[in-house]
Formats: sequence, C-alpha cells, structure tokens
Amino acid sequence: MYCLKVICCSLLCISWGAAQHSDAFAEKMFRLQELQHRARLALSAAATTPGQEGFDVTYYGLDLRLSISTQTLRGSITIVARSLSGSLSSMTLDLAQTMTVDSVKVGNMKVLFTRETQTVSFPLDRTYASGEFVTATVFYGGTPGGTGFGSFAFQTAPDGTPWVWTLSEPYGARDWWPCKDHPDDKADSVDVSIRCDGTLKVGSQGTLVVVIDHGDGTKTHVWRHRYPIATYLVSLAAANYSEVSGWFRYSPADSMPVVNYALSSQLPSATSSLPLTIDMLHIYSDLYGLYPFVREKYGHAQFGWGGGMEHQTLTSLGSFSENLIAHELAHQWFGDMITMRTWPDIWLNEGFATYSVALYREKKYGPPAYRQVMDSEMSRAKLATGTLYVQDTSRVQTLFDSRLVYSKGASVLHMLRRVLGDSAFSKAILKYATDPGLQYRNASTSDLRSVCESVSGKELDWFFDQWVYGSGYPSVQYDWTSVPDGSGALVEVRLRQTNKSSLPSFFTMPLDIRFTDAGRDTTVTILFDTPTKSFTIRLPFSPFNVVLDPNGWMLMDVERTLVSIRGEEGVPDGFALGQNYPNPFNGSTMIPFTLAEPSTVTLEVFSVLGERVALLQPNDRFPAGRHVLLFSPTDDSPNTLPSGVYFYRLALPNRSLRVRTMVYLR
Repeated sequence: MYCLKVICCSLLCISWGAAQHSDAFAEKMFRLQELQHRARLALSAAATTPGQEGFDVTYYGLDLRLSISTQTLRGSITIVARSLSGSLSSMTLDLAQTMTVDSVKVGNMKVLFTRETQTVSFPLDRTYASGEFVTATVFYGGTPGGTGFGSFAFQTAPDGTPWVWTLSEPYGARDWWPCKDHPDDKADSVDVSIRCDGTLKVGSQGTLVVVIDHGDGTKTHVWRHRYPIATYLVSLAAANYSEVSGWFRYSPADSMPVVNYALSSQLPSATSSLPLTIDMLHIYSDLYGLYPFVREKYGHAQFGWGGGMEHQTLTSLGSFSENLIAHELAHQWFGDMITMRTWPDIWLNEGFATYSVALYREKKYGPPAYRQVMDSEMSRAKLATGTLYVQDTSRVQTLFDSRLVYSKGASVLHMLRRVLGDSAFSKAILKYATDPGLQYRNASTSDLRSVCESVSGKELDWFFDQWVYGSGYPSVQYDWTSVPDGSGALVEVRLRQTNKSSLPSFFTMPLDIRFTDAGRDTTVTILFDTPTKSFTIRLPFSPFNVVLDPNGWMLMDVERTLVSIRGEEGVPDGFALGQNYPNPFNGSTMIPFTLAEPSTVTLEVFSVLGERVALLQPNDRFPAGRHVLLFSPTDDSPNTLPSGVYFYRLALPNRSLRVRTMVYLR
C-alpha cells in the first residue's frame, strides 16, 4: 500500500483570499475576546456565600447518629478553619432550612447564632488575625432535604432492610451538614463517625478506624480521611451490605485494598468487577500517575441512584458495569484529586472522566474500542447547545447536561490529542495530573491550557477559545476535481465551513484529507483556519476518492457536494452517459460521461418513486472529452440512502438528457 502523510500549509498551492482572510480573522478574534470577557465575569460571579470570604476550612469532623424509624439525623460538625483576614470575628456556614441548629460552640464557649434560609452565622469568641486557627462546633439535627440528585436518602433495600446513602453534588452537602459548600475550599482532612442500627455496614471516605458496638443494638463506624477533599465528595452509605475485596499491588512491596459494598442481589456482579477495577487502577496509574489516595483505599458502595458518583475513595454506584466503573474511577484523579475551581468549569471533571473511558478501552482492548467510544460521544456532542464553560450554574440540569459537559468535554480532549499529537498529549495530561500546584487542589480551563502549552510549545488560546468559550461546531462542504498530469494527477480540493452558532463564526482546525486509489492512499494535513479554502496537490495516481478527516478527529459535519475525475480531452462521439461501475455497488460508484464540446452538466439521482435523492452540480465548466463523476451516497452524507434501484440523469443546459439505472446495496 502506498501511504504518505504530509503536513502541508505553505507546501501546497493554497488559495488564501488574503483580504477576506484578514477581515474574517479580525472579526473572529474580536468575538472570542468578548467570549473570554463574559467568561471572566461569570467566574467572578461564582463566589462563595457572603460571610465566608475570611476563612479557609482545614478540617471537618462529622459525628452523626441516624434514626431509621424517624428518618432523621442528629449530631455535630466540628470545623477547624484558618483566618484569611486580619480581623476575622464571625463565620457563616451553608445549611439548608430543613435542618435545625441546636447550639454553636467556638472553642469551649457557647455563642449565639443567626439562622437564615440557607445559612447559619455566628460570632467568634474573639478576633482572629490572619493565619490563626479557629475551632467551631455546630450541634444540629433534622430530616435532610433532597435537592439536586438526592443529597440524602432514607430508603428500603430490595430485601426490606434499611438503606441510607448520600449524593451531594453539586450543592447538596448543605442539605445534611453545615459546611463551606464551595469546591474551591477543600478541607485538608475529614473524619466521619456514624452511629446507626447495628445490622448495617457503613462506608465512607478513607480508612475504617474502628467499629464500636454500644450494646444497645447500635454501632458506630469511624472513618478517617487524610487527603484534601471538597464538601460535595464527602459521603456515607449504610445498608445490609455484603463486602468483597481485592488488592491493588502497585509495587513489589506495596498493596492497597479495593473493596465493594453490595446488596445481596448485586454480590456476584460486585465480585466479578473487582479484577476489572484493579486493571483500571493499573492503566490509569500509568496514564495519570499513581492512584492519588493510595495510602488509604479505593472501593464502591451500592446506592439507589441509577448512575454513579465519584465520592472520594468510595465511589457510589447504581450497578457494577465496566464503563461506569471506569468513568467514576477516573474521577479520583479528575474531580477528586484535582477539582474544578468553580462550577462553570465542570467539564474538567466530567469531560476527563468520560474521555478516560475511551483511553481505558484503548489500552485494554485496542484502538477500535477507543474509536467506538469516541464515535458515540462525538455524535452526542453535536446535540449540545451553549458553551462548554457553563454560563448558568443555577440549574442542575444545565450544569450536568450530558451532551455538553460529558460528551463535548470528552470530544474536546479527543481533538486536543490530535492538535498536540499522541506523545505531547500523553505528556501534557500526565503533567496536568501530577503538577504540584494542582494536585489535591483546584484547577480551571486556563490551568489545563497552560500545562498543554508548556509541554507542546504551542499557543493554544485559539483552541480553547473556540471549543470551551465558543459554541456549536463546523459544518464543512467540499468538492474536488482530478485532472491527469503525466503519470499522476493534479487534484484541487475546495472547502467551505459554517457554524450554526454565531460564536465563533468559523473554526480553526488541523484537517486530514485522504486521497485513495486501488491499493494506494495519501493523507495530507492542512490548517483549515478560514471560512473557505482551496488547494491543489499533485499525486502520483488519479484518486478514486477523497475523504475529509478519515479517522474522525474533528467534531464536525461533512458533506461532499461534487466529485469530478477528468479524463484526457479528445474527440468523443458526442454527448453520452455511460453505465456506472461497479454496479451493483456498495459505498461509491463511478459514473462516466463524454462531452463533444465544453459545457456545464448536472447529475441527479432519483428513487424509483421519482424523488430526487442527490444532486451534484459542478462549479465550473467541463471541457470536451471523457470524464468520470464519483457518486457516494454513504460517504460523509447525513442522509444515507436505503438499498434499492435508482435512476441517474445527466443534463446539459441545452436540455439534452441521458438516463440510466443503478443498484445500490448497503
């Protein structure tokens, strides 16, 4: 097979249209600057609750008691915070109105408190200087709310036993415990102590320190977690669980437990999923650096929600399916260890987790498995609306639009891989995941961009501006003409792009173009950075087909409008339309015709019912001679035709017509 890959910009004969290009480029930059400005405004608006600016939480201690019969919880939350102000004299915590505050202590002194709809505020025992630490304890109780995706649920398991679980993302931690509920404020550590019915097993973050039997039918499970954690990643799950476990052996001398808490009906699935999870831990550790909470554990706890939630070190799952486990495990790096700084950048969590499923399947099952995942995600991404940087974070449905932050987020990383190249992309993602300034902290889109630029040496503002802060995706039309030239052919390709969204008006992207003949192919890459573009290339063969983006790297629609394979000029017998070949055909077919004199022609394809299903019309005149048009009803066409008999008709301006039939088999 003849295969040549050429990175070509100035190498090819490219028609630029310099003045038009300059104006379009200036307009594009102006519009993208507007987008960036609006994004910065949205970022500044995504602030913490008023009254929380002056302190940084370093520790949470949850000491709770669950009452199954009354569906309530009571207890206390101890908070250690560092003053960020030169004169911190009060604190405000987020807490939903369904919870009742009994009292508040600062140090050992009880203080008055003020209760608002979603907050509790209280004065401190003194004024704290910057850098000083203050300890406060809130005693409270009630029936937790269930905003967002559930927050806190009392349920009955299928076997009739109690089942309690939490899912706090995005704003649900405040539904069941007082905290500074903002992703940018990660506590350095957390303890979770749960007293409940002694028949229940309780899972939470980190390491199980002790289970205390109180001798009254209740037990207390004490979990200790010594890594930074955002409030929405703190969880508990309590049920009559069966426990199965394995080991992640990450070095010849070291291992980490991997544990599954499952209801009896899911125990076989939970058991069989353990080897898969351990394989994933090895694969992701190779890609992103060692599992970030390796001193403690990883595991899953079954909960009563249909999907999964990446609670730190103990993911909650509705089922133990492979892709779901892969998605949630990837979150331990992207979302848990590195948490988006503000909710508008949620794609950094969900896009990475979704894309990681494709990378996992590529490593485990090969490139076709990667392609299968990304084909599906890119199809879904085309249904997304709005910017990937979420402008409206007030609605959970908008914030977690799966077509946008999941599928388009994954598609952006897929395209970034093409822009950087495999090697630089792998190095950039590894550096992002292991950057000391980001590990166990927070990140924004600009942080990811900076890492990618430093690794690749490329400026990437254009890429992130159009795909993260812009909206839509390009629709590309193209046609091509091949003219014999000695032992080869001169091929001209003409491209046009539009975007249904107004920002950006057009996209910049590397575009692979593959020219094929029987047993031979050549792929060139151009930078498609204008609304229209054309170039001419000389090939050592006359191509049978030209395909844009043959490996599916770019998020775009492609429509081919015309193919013209021109023969030698001569003195033909007259105007004639030949039989297509091959016939019947699957994929593409060649339609030969001859002209006695130069003319424009129109080729139309009709169904047996007389409905026109395709129209190919040249942009220029054909010279006298023998020519071939290529018809491909499936290649890059949004309207795939069914198998059947079709008529094709060639018409000249003087109303001369020729008609033949052909058979298409899908």
